[in-house]
Amino acid sequence: MKIAVVLAGGIGKRMGDVKLPKQFLEINGIATIVLTLKNLLDSRLFDSLYIVIHKDWRQYLYELLTNSLLQIPKENIICGGRERIDSIENALDILKAKGTNPDDIVLFHDAVRPFITKELLDRGLCAALKYGACVAITPVKDTMIIVENEVALAMPNRSSLFHGQAPDIFKFGLIYDCIKSLKPEEKLTITGTAQICQRQGVKVHTYLGDERNIKITSIMDLFLAKAIYREMYEQ
Repeated sequence: MKIAVVLAGGIGKRMGDVKLPKQFLEINGIATIVLTLKNLLDSRLFDSLYIVIHKDWRQYLYELLTNSLLQIPKENIICGGRERIDSIENALDILKAKGTNPDDIVLFHDAVRPFITKELLDRGLCAALKYGACVAITPVKDTMIIVENEVALAMPNRSSLFHGQAPDIFKFGLIYDCIKSLKPEEKLTITGTAQICQRQGVKVHTYLGDERNIKITSIMDLFLAKAIYREMYEQ
């Protein structure tokens, strides 16, 4: 079984003076999260899909999905936690209670990465089935500089540097056991889903991402997203 979990618990503090969380902002007339969900559903790769949302926006999301004709059961819209890792753990607990098998595949994707493609999903799912834990990456193009106190200390070889993307994909039993093994202080330092496994000594493999699979966190990202939308869907 393959399960997709869309993380949509953020409230978009970096987006500036906007009235809605960033996942609800529109790209060419379509809410970002609706585009993300539509691409996941249209891939037909998943047996079920869950959305993790802040409790204050759960009803708003449900009404948005209903108006967008997206067939996602209301019980699959679950409340997130205080931090991203708490939301991930909440989702895993619900999947565990529903009898998810250890070898089932669970995918975590950001609601604000709307340009996920079937090709990217296929690459990630194949990697997860083979290795158990994987994350999407794209090569770094710019020169990278290590800075301390405004001084350039080093310029590492960028051939071994990559941007981390999403989705992160795991065998359920592996990610569940890893998150339950974390100490409270370890949870405070985790920023990426794959780190949950890395902290427990699990080797996380990589697969090629897609430069169009951007994460919308600022107004400039939203402008870029509109251009990507036109390139992908209006040609």
